[in-house]
Amino acid sequence: MADTPISGGEVPLDAYTTFEMLEDNPVAVYAWLRKTTPIVRLQALGGRIIFTKAKDVTRVKTDAEHFWSSDTTTPMQRAFGGHTLMRKDGCQHLRERHAMEPALKPEYLENWSAAFKQITDNLLDKIVSQETVDLASAFAKPLSVGYLKCVLGIDDVSSGHLFKWANALVRGAMNAGNDPEIFFNSDQANTEMNECFDRMMEQHQISPNKSVLSAMVNAQSPIALSQIRTNMKICIGGAVIETRDALLSTIYGLLSNPEQLQYCINTNNWSLACEEGLRWVAPIQASPRIVKKAMVMRGLYIPEGETVMAVQGSANHDTEFGPEPERFNIHRNTKLHQSFGEGAHACPGGSVYRLLVTQIALPKLFDRFPELKIAEPDQIVFKGFAFRGLKDLQVELSNTA
Repeated sequence: MADTPISGGEVPLDAYTTFEMLEDNPVAVYAWLRKTTPIVRLQALGGRIIFTKAKDVTRVKTDAEHFWSSDTTTPMQRAFGGHTLMRKDGCQHLRERHAMEPALKPEYLENWSAAFKQITDNLLDKIVSQETVDLASAFAKPLSVGYLKCVLGIDDVSSGHLFKWANALVRGAMNAGNDPEIFFNSDQANTEMNECFDRMMEQHQISPNKSVLSAMVNAQSPIALSQIRTNMKICIGGAVIETRDALLSTIYGLLSNPEQLQYCINTNNWSLACEEGLRWVAPIQASPRIVKKAMVMRGLYIPEGETVMAVQGSANHDTEFGPEPERFNIHRNTKLHQSFGEGAHACPGGSVYRLLVTQIALPKLFDRFPELKIAEPDQIVFKGFAFRGLKDLQVELSNTA
């Protein structure tokens, strides 16, 4: 018996919102869309359907009957030099995900604590004599690089290379127009990364450690070399940028709300700030999914085969998180934020990020510089549609050394 046809209204097209508006002021854009057309096609995104309400974003990420990630036709495959686990589902996705997880399980987190503390102390020692410093370039960026190299097991790479690779991967994955120059840069990055991984894999086979690469290489039944490489690139392409941006947003939120900062100092409870920073400005604003099976949501027909966007940057500002979601407020219910995703594709590195930020980066920064303050409040600029964060964060230091 044939399936019963489903019917619903046509998803409305928004021709007013520009890409520049999404980059410059997405909070206002998404607030309007949640109120008027929570499911909408954005002409600025090539007519792609986006979901802006928290419940809808959750459904897109968790309803495996109607949505999935499997896709071999996106620029990501060319940009990453293979088919990554982000674009797979089911057993194939789980096998590759499980290959990484031994290094990321909560019970293994203390393996990284001492190294993270040393990296953080070294960075703070370098800036202690300065009066004004950019925390983006002097702290958040090198800290992101240092901790990720440790966790991934790729010590044999410079800090500059890691961000260069990440930017090349991200630009390549978004290269829907197939710009040859963009793919040239991602191809070059792929060659350099593969050479790095191969060198490091030889070392890990001789001297295993607790890193992600070592876990994948030394598994009893390892995944294919091509998948080890592409999934290491997923970690680089997302985590190094995401960590830098989320950490800076959190620091800025605390500095802009001294009473909340003082609460964290007094209670030594930095997890509230960590979670609110992630909610307030989602470092990765939107996640793509494929419509696996046609359906109706909010009375609108969602066609099979479409690539849609679940906008966690908007979902995090839904009013279910309390009033004034645009404000940084550590005392709201932040545990439901969607910045690390939901369902089968939830970020496996969330626990490592939380360790870094709540137990090390924030307490050490504000212990060393208890009178830290923003140097140029009028110059603060958040930017970005896919990845969103501060361009820089100039601060005035005061230290206890």
